Amino acid sequence: MKKRKLLTMLLAGIMAVSTLASCGGDDGSSTAEESKTSSTETSGTESETETATVDGINLEGYDPIVEDPITVTMMGQKAAIHGEWKDMEFFSIMQEMTNIGFEFDTPASEVLEEKKNLALNGGTYPEVMFGTNLSRDQQVKYGSQGILLPLEDLIDQYCPAILECFEANPGFRESITAPDGHIYAMAQITTAPIALTGSMWVNEEWLQKLGVADDDLPTTTEGFKELLTRFRDEDPNGNGEADEVPFVIFDDANKGMSLYNQMLPWFGVLSPSFYVDDAGTIHYGMLEDNAKVGMQYIHDLYAEKLIDNDCFVTGAAEAQAKGAEGRVGAGFHALPRFVFGNMDIEKEATYPCMPALSSEVNPEQTTTKGTGISQGTFALTDKCSEEVQIAMMRWLDYLYTEEGSWLIHYGPEGHIWEPSPNNPDLNVYIQPEDGRNTEEVRGGEITPDCGVACPKWVRDTTEAAWDDVQQQARIAWVDKNMWPYAKLTLPDMYFTTDEQAELDILSTDLAKYMTENNAKFVTGDKSFDEWDSYVAGFESMGVDRMIEIYQASYDRWAASAQ
Repeated sequence: MKKRKLLTMLLAGIMAVSTLASCGGDDGSSTAEESKTSSTETSGTESETETATVDGINLEGYDPIVEDPITVTMMGQKAAIHGEWKDMEFFSIMQEMTNIGFEFDTPASEVLEEKKNLALNGGTYPEVMFGTNLSRDQQVKYGSQGILLPLEDLIDQYCPAILECFEANPGFRESITAPDGHIYAMAQITTAPIALTGSMWVNEEWLQKLGVADDDLPTTTEGFKELLTRFRDEDPNGNGEADEVPFVIFDDANKGMSLYNQMLPWFGVLSPSFYVDDAGTIHYGMLEDNAKVGMQYIHDLYAEKLIDNDCFVTGAAEAQAKGAEGRVGAGFHALPRFVFGNMDIEKEATYPCMPALSSEVNPEQTTTKGTGISQGTFALTDKCSEEVQIAMMRWLDYLYTEEGSWLIHYGPEGHIWEPSPNNPDLNVYIQPEDGRNTEEVRGGEITPDCGVACPKWVRDTTEAAWDDVQQQARIAWVDKNMWPYAKLTLPDMYFTTDEQAELDILSTDLAKYMTENNAKFVTGDKSFDEWDSYVAGFESMGVDRMIEIYQASYDRWAASAQ
């Protein structure tokens, strides 16, 4: 796409930048408004060319951000797929454009939490935390200690692209604002529907064998069960054996949470744990009457071998192997190839997405969507000077422009992507010639935004920018069958230090209790006659108090969002 051709953009210049004027007094303590000056002045006349600056920092563009180069210390998470951050093209381009370079500390993902906590608790932390997954709890803790700096005033003064992102995405600002009113870390936000909803893909070859048109896929739980029954009984893979697995689960062994997360919404229960209804009331899903109805439905599918009966004892690899053998009818995953085995993208594009379903207790087709927010991707520490604070916020702001978001995610034109020969407004991947795939090149040479969430705003136009029949088909199916029926489970919410401490105690055994008992209900090892005592078990473990805490947190979020 033309506006994302970064090399051309960089050569042309993002902003025309004039000589930066000196600002403020000798002590550097002037405010931004006092420091804004004209970069060229003519005696007795107004300047013809003006660039707003503060202490030599460009406030209107990014090329450069600072007149004199600076080096900033940064801690970032090094994923297994990553090359050395100091050699990555993204940082090189950004340094050339902005005059800001970095001295990196990049602990591996598997030791990130240990290294991060040691640094923050021991005083050896850098000026900038980047892609370090600062949890909401960590933001509150280290923000209240003064280690993480509040960002909201800096955003309001120096970050027009982030403000545009806030304006375009109601609730985003509130979702990254701590209970004390401060923003201690910026987040990645993704607004593309295909990244926010789950998708159940259906075997197109089996549908054709059974004479079921894509537009006639069921929209009710009863209709879904009937389709799975046909998959089981009518030999759609045509091998003369009763070896079909109508519906597979891709999950960690012995947990099965994807079953409940994906299927209970059909019964009006948006989550097996905490969720909020349209009236703003917090619920705990397994306490709801409809949860029992949904669990009985899942049990019936399991008992009739319509759900893979290995789902609690094997994991995703085994489920994928069955799909590659041509034995699977449907399954939740990002792409059909992960359910049914590798195939060319033209064939993959023909595989439909099952619509969101309704049920006898929930007449509306329902699925869920995420917030699209990845918390704690960028923070400044108290080791930043005022100059570095402003400069780094300008640097950060660029990543929330469409061009900057594209650069950090895909790199510049000509490395792993180029305009499509069929449509110059769309793009195609350049396949590496050394045997690596594009992700290995992206994470190895181009950007840390591969395996690690980094600060940026991923728009739906970014996801749609590819001349790829499968990607376009996936977008179309989700837009038609999922997105109109998707409800938010919970916004990103913060808890106070006291609330978090109480939750930590109460939640220790709750998740284990749920997953172990739910599996027993599904497999028949536990009778539904025991459901009431199961619910009572949650209550004895303090779930009502947890609901109160979640409600208080949600009410704060909702009040700030008004």
